[in-house]
Amino acid sequence: MEQDEGIRDSVDSMHTLADDDRVMKWKVAGLAVMLLSLSSIAFIIVNSLTVPIEVKVNGEKLQFADAQPYIDKLTDRTMVPAREIAEQLGAVMEWDRTSKRGVIRSQQFTVSFVVGDQEATVNGEAVQLDTPAVIQDGRTMVPLGFVSESFGADVRWAQDRHLVLVTSADKAHRATWIWDSSLIAHDRDRLLQFAEEQKLTDIYISYDTDAADPEAYRTFIRSAHELGMKVEALAGASDWIYEKNHRYIERFIDAVTAYNQSAETEERFAGYHFDIEPYTLDEWDTEQTWVLERWMETIRFIEAEVSSADAGMKVNLDIPFWIGRRTVPGTSYPFSSWLLEKVDGVVIMAYRNAAQGNNGIITLAKPITQEAATLGKSVIVAVDTLPSKEGDHTTFHSLQPAVMEAELQVVMEQLSPYSSYTGIAVHDYVRWSEALNKQPD
Repeated sequence: MEQDEGIRDSVDSMHTLADDDRVMKWKVAGLAVMLLSLSSIAFIIVNSLTVPIEVKVNGEKLQFADAQPYIDKLTDRTMVPAREIAEQLGAVMEWDRTSKRGVIRSQQFTVSFVVGDQEATVNGEAVQLDTPAVIQDGRTMVPLGFVSESFGADVRWAQDRHLVLVTSADKAHRATWIWDSSLIAHDRDRLLQFAEEQKLTDIYISYDTDAADPEAYRTFIRSAHELGMKVEALAGASDWIYEKNHRYIERFIDAVTAYNQSAETEERFAGYHFDIEPYTLDEWDTEQTWVLERWMETIRFIEAEVSSADAGMKVNLDIPFWIGRRTVPGTSYPFSSWLLEKVDGVVIMAYRNAAQGNNGIITLAKPITQEAATLGKSVIVAVDTLPSKEGDHTTFHSLQPAVMEAELQVVMEQLSPYSSYTGIAVHDYVRWSEALNKQPD
């Protein structure tokens, strides 16, 4: 203010009163230009500030040699070096320096973009970008979410850690069980909407050999296939280990085989899913060795029946996390390893409602996950949403879905480095959907 007064005194001494008004207008205009310039500069500085972040792909922190990932405050998008993220997702990148065009290719996807262009293509289909690729520090930077999700990856933001978690498509499977097969006929649209919203990749559907409606299965599986989901034929009972009940297994496999032979490719089951839990039988407490031996005979029977009916069908098995603590009768070989050798993959029922801790999902699922990695098999880690007599700590039934998702995010981060780990499953569809529907607005 004192400076303004000094300027006014100087102006008054140099000009007549008639010129005073004109000079003041020049001053005001000049000041306005200066303030506008300063505010523009401030806007550019503030909005071009970038926030450094960390990126993990399949649980492993990425180390960037030069250009670092950042969140661009103009668009709130995470930008990462294109070549590094492509390689981490199992793809390769081609770069045309002249046209500034990048092409990222994998076995299933091709993503093409041009620096500065807000339109890209995914498998030839045009996609609009709110944040185009840019060149920074001599490196091509692309929006992480767009590239990762174009390749089927799961992308999550851990705000408290300033960390982006990327899980590649092969480790981002999400599955659930549908025990009431009538739902695929009378509630198909809602079921598929749920599956799409929850980004399911696999659905285990009970196949009732006595009352199956082939047309309902064809319609549902075809619709699921169009959404990029696979459907497995689900069946099983604890008493199937009795030799007299092996006929139910034979009938189930024969029925699914006949169905697949009558259906179009996109309408077929992708595999068999067995839920046989003989440890729930009374004999488990008194004749455990006998039960384990009958269990082995049953798995051998399934193996032979599937091989005879359709050797191309995959076989997956639900098993409890603790089964590795039991051994094959007469040996020291883990029973879980024996089961893994007989099937393509297992779903580990690690029914707890916390990811970490000595009694948490990760600790309980890790031993079989490690065994599967050694044996070249796949595992999915499952949690429960049904009420349980074993205690609240074994289920997410009384917790909000957001709590479950937060815990599953930790599971994904910690277990995805294992080659065997392929994703998570939530038991079951009915209770899971009920939990989502009743959560507070």
